[in-house]
Amino acid sequence: MLDTAPVRRLLPDSELVARMAARDESALDELLARHERTAYAVAIGCSRDPARAERAVSEAFLDAFWQAERYVPGEITVLAWIMSLTRRRAESIATIRT
Repeated sequence: MLDTAPVRRLLPDSELVARMAARDESALDELLARHERTAYAVAIGCSRDPARAERAVSEAFLDAFWQAERYVPGEITVLAWIMSLTRRRAESIATIRT
């Protein structure tokens, strides 16, 4: 029996960022699904606190969504850009006293 489910074409990360610049939330969801674990690893390395790392990842991806039009393809990979946003957020959150 043949599988008749539609084939899902994966868009390149740079195309997802372009769609985020047009405020396509599904593009953000896809980028998050692809890179959330890597971003969390960066954030936990900076903060050493799971709750703060999760917050940093959430805020970094929101930053990416709202700043997507500033991303310049070819200057840096999307993954490196998101990890940079994540690291900055994690370092900022780590300095906040509780």
